Amino acid sequence: MADAVRQVPEKYGPVRDVLRPRLGSYGRRLLGSATPLLVATVLVLFLWSRRPAPGVAAVALVLVLLAAAAAWVRLRPALVVRTDSHVLRSRTVGFAATALADLDHVVTVGALQRSADGSRRSARPHLWAADRSGRRVLGLDGAVWDARALEDVAAALGVPRTHVERTTAREAAARWPRLVPWRLRHPRLSSAAGTAGVLAVLALVTGLSLVQQGGT
Repeated sequence: MADAVRQVPEKYGPVRDVLRPRLGSYGRRLLGSATPLLVATVLVLFLWSRRPAPGVAAVALVLVLLAAAAAWVRLRPALVVRTDSHVLRSRTVGFAATALADLDHVVTVGALQRSADGSRRSARPHLWAADRSGRRVLGLDGAVWDARALEDVAAALGVPRTHVERTTAREAAARWPRLVPWRLRHPRLSSAAGTAGVLAVLALVTGLSLVQQGGT
C-alpha cells in the first residue's frame, strides 16, 4: 500500500510538496464506508451464528472480503506528492503518476450538487486536473479531501485554475465533458446500482441461510 513519502519511486526525483487530507475527513469517510461495513458485519454475524457448510461459508467469506475492500478504498491513507516532473496520487498498490508537462489546467468546485433539486448540505468539493485534450488525469473529491486541502493541491500543481463556488454535476459535465465521471453525471443510476448491489447481497445471505436450515 502506498501511503508514505519514502515509497515514492526515485525515478520521479525529489519530493517538493506532500499533501494529505485533514484529520477531520475521517468522519465523512466513515459515513461513506457505512454500507460496505454494514454488509461485512451482517455476513460475519451470519458466519458466526449459522456455522454454515464449507461451500456456503466460502461464498460468504468472499463477500466479506469484497465488502471490506470496498470500505478500505475509502478509509485507507490518502496522499498526493509533487516532484519536479510529476504529481503522484497514492492508491492501494503504488502511485498513479502524471507528468506535470501533461497538465493543462485544473478545475475546482467548492460545492458540487448531484442535481439542481438535490440537498445543498450533501454538496461536496471536487478537483479535476485536465490534459491538453481536456481529459481528466487526476480527480479528488470531498469524500476524502475537504475544500481547504483541495486548494493546497491546486496551488501545488502550478497550472492555470478555474474555480466555481457552486454548481451541479450536470452543469459541470456540460462545461467540462471529459472531466466529470459517470457516477456524478448519473447520480440516480449510480445510487440505484449501489442499492441493488446491497439488496442482492442481503438476498444471497437470506438464501444461504435458508439452504443451511434446509440441510440441517
